[in-house]
Amino acid sequence: MLSHYHTSINPDEENDAHSSLLRMVGFNKRVLEAGCASGHVSEALSGQGCSVVGIEIDSAVVQPAEQWVERVIIGNFDDGVLWKELEDEFFDAVLFGDVLEHLKDPLATLQESIKHLHASGAVIISVPNIAHADVKIALLKGKFPYSDSGLLDRTHIHFFTKESLLELVKTAGLVPIEFVRVTVPAFTTEIGVSKDDVDEHVVDAILADRESETYQFVIKAVRDDGSRSLENLSQDLIGLTDKLADEQRRYAALAVMYEANLKDLSHLRRQMEAAKRWLPKPLRRLARKLLRQG
Repeated sequence: MLSHYHTSINPDEENDAHSSLLRMVGFNKRVLEAGCASGHVSEALSGQGCSVVGIEIDSAVVQPAEQWVERVIIGNFDDGVLWKELEDEFFDAVLFGDVLEHLKDPLATLQESIKHLHASGAVIISVPNIAHADVKIALLKGKFPYSDSGLLDRTHIHFFTKESLLELVKTAGLVPIEFVRVTVPAFTTEIGVSKDDVDEHVVDAILADRESETYQFVIKAVRDDGSRSLENLSQDLIGLTDKLADEQRRYAALAVMYEANLKDLSHLRRQMEAAKRWLPKPLRRLARKLLRQG
């Protein structure tokens, strides 16, 4: 039986959490994959030459994953028992792909996972962004529409923003070295809100937030070695990703404005062409001149 989270993965898709996770892991690594489910990520990791040990809470869905992994450990991170089965085992990467939000104590799980990293290893995390515009608009309507997957998956216990995710990573003793936003435009998520649900000025205020269309955060972090240089580099990285996000939003707004201006210009040209038939010859010549200049 396949997990209901099972999906196809396109490693070449840029705006996608799975492809970002795979890129951050890299090739020929030993990976501990939390929440391996029925193996859609395990298969992709295997294709990158990685060896994988999976952890999954639902024993009913793991059989398809077994062909891609060394073994699957059945257990719940929150009871802490499963770590005994990984005693003296170390990994190049520990992967939490949309897992931490399902845990009662994600901090304890992260801290325990670090004990199983090689010195040069990394923890790679993706989580949904609870501050997406569609969630805010749903809340303004007095709704919190849980579903089987997505931003408001009914099995989510924790909800993350950019700041709370970074705080969790820092408290766990990790430092981000890569940070990616996966975006989905407002009013297009599974939550199902529309522009008509709230006042136009409210929509503008919500969309002014940098994270208003961030659907997921993907982060790669390494052990904090206590060095100021690593901390400074990490802060610079986050700052640069913020600036990049701002520039991308600015470019998108300019593109929308440009398209609107082109439509207005096209409409004006059609009006002038229609009006030329009724103009005296001197005014026709002026209209033609204006059209050429436009």
